[in-house]
Amino acid sequence: MSELTTPLVILETKGGNFNPPNNPGKDNMAVLQSVLSDSIYIQWEVNNTYQAQLTAYDDESEAFNLLEVQNMVKITDQWFMIKQIQPDYSGGITTVDVTLSHISNEISRIRSYNAKDPVDWGDLSPTSEDNHKNGQPDLQVPSDNDDDQTKEVTPQDILDCIFKNNNFGVTYQVIGKFNKINVDDPYASGSGKDYLDRIKEAWPDCVIYPDNLNIRVYSHDEFYKNYGNRIDYLHDTAEITLSYDSTDMSNSARLVGASYSQETTVDTGLPNGNAGKGAQAVINDAKKYLGVPYVWGGAGGARGGNPFSGMDCSSYVSQVYKDFGINIPAYVPSMEPYGHRVGTPQTGDMGFYGSPGASYHICLALDSTTMIYEPAPGQACKTQSIASYPPQWWERNDQMAAIVGASGGDDGDADNTTTDSKEMYYFAPFMYQNAESVKRWGVFYTDDITSDTIQKKDEMKKYADTQFKLNPDLEIDATLEDNKRPIAGELIRVEVKPKNFVTTVAVVGYQWYPYSKATQSTETLNSNGKNILDYDNAQRSKVAAIQGNVHKLMTNTDTVQSGQETWTESEAEQYAQSECS
Repeated sequence: MSELTTPLVILETKGGNFNPPNNPGKDNMAVLQSVLSDSIYIQWEVNNTYQAQLTAYDDESEAFNLLEVQNMVKITDQWFMIKQIQPDYSGGITTVDVTLSHISNEISRIRSYNAKDPVDWGDLSPTSEDNHKNGQPDLQVPSDNDDDQTKEVTPQDILDCIFKNNNFGVTYQVIGKFNKINVDDPYASGSGKDYLDRIKEAWPDCVIYPDNLNIRVYSHDEFYKNYGNRIDYLHDTAEITLSYDSTDMSNSARLVGASYSQETTVDTGLPNGNAGKGAQAVINDAKKYLGVPYVWGGAGGARGGNPFSGMDCSSYVSQVYKDFGINIPAYVPSMEPYGHRVGTPQTGDMGFYGSPGASYHICLALDSTTMIYEPAPGQACKTQSIASYPPQWWERNDQMAAIVGASGGDDGDADNTTTDSKEMYYFAPFMYQNAESVKRWGVFYTDDITSDTIQKKDEMKKYADTQFKLNPDLEIDATLEDNKRPIAGELIRVEVKPKNFVTTVAVVGYQWYPYSKATQSTETLNSNGKNILDYDNAQRSKVAAIQGNVHKLMTNTDTVQSGQETWTESEAEQYAQSECS
């Protein structure tokens, strides 16, 4: 058996303790010598996995007897908690396979309760500063509609909430610069792991890489560093594999920016001087456009121009609303946010065709059974029964509803205005695609991309490009010739000389055998997919050019006469290069 030349330290924890470095002498500690050196490995994957594995045989020592769940083992300079043990009694020798989790994963045992989730701790010690704030809990059941659910925070704020003044020895650092962003319920009740998950979700480029119980949150640029190392195929490694995965690609979405509250005063009289309120006034106005031809992209509504010159379905509805002082866009998907869903339509309601966010047609209700709309090219504005062409859903605009619900018969002298408060977008939600990615891979839709702070469309587009996954995931796995310690986040130059392949990639995972001389460690590397994919495209173009040259050579009379009738790819490539030089 291949025993360790450098024994491991095993610690028997007591009372649920998981902070051994700060509690010397309180727990039983022993030297574990019966571990098979080739069996020990540490596995890490960025923002996901950090665990270890080992196999030990029974040497009847105290240390072997300490191999129990929730005891800890120190491997290299990191502590790991035993989570699974599988004994094997075959061959007359007792061995155990041990699975361990990095000690930082124990923060899932720490929990904080927000002030809106009161709890009577009694004699129990609080786990965070936030719990101290609860004091005597309120007997009132908290509402799910609290106004403070969204807060502008940094990773430091979230870490402070869960770990500040904790009793478990957990420390924390934020390394790099992070902008404040709005996060839904950043301090909601949860475990330490839940709080870290919120950070990873809010700042997707961050990396959480702990050093024992020191939780470190890195910005992307602070974690990934170049230390001047390289991997050369057939020199530092005998195995390199590349894999691509387009499963999570995205390059198209509806973008929804910030909104604001607006007080709106609406003149409920008709602009032509015929004062009037109520449903009949809306009906009369809508019908005055009967017979106006359908013109795709025509005038009317938010587009301006003479509506009688021709309108399409959206500019027609926008025009009727405009006649009553209500401004809504003249583009069907952008009209969706200007109403709320209803079942049975009434005068002035908007009927949408298609699916939410991708509606393609719209009509206007004259009453619960009749609609009016611009139908299609070659036709004109007309009325029709709703049952004959029902929309997928109806929406009601509150301003229009107030006009429809007003009493008629106004003499024109009364106050024909109403004031309403509306939540308005700085710009209408719009569909956006990253043109370069779509040209390269086709369209990949994803859920709405939203921002509560962005007020300009161009800024929203830039933000969306940071949220998309524009290229397939690219992964490189390299089996190393030596077992030197991998550096998480290291930027490494990878060269595959037979293919003239050179790129820079980052260490995003590894399986390291720190004590083995027979088993090689592996590193998982990830790079900017576009660079490598462009290289692949260039290689394919080069191969096509060589194949073309081969074809020319094989069909050239002079070449055939010379006796060179067949060519290997290598010979063809050499010939092509000589022709170019």
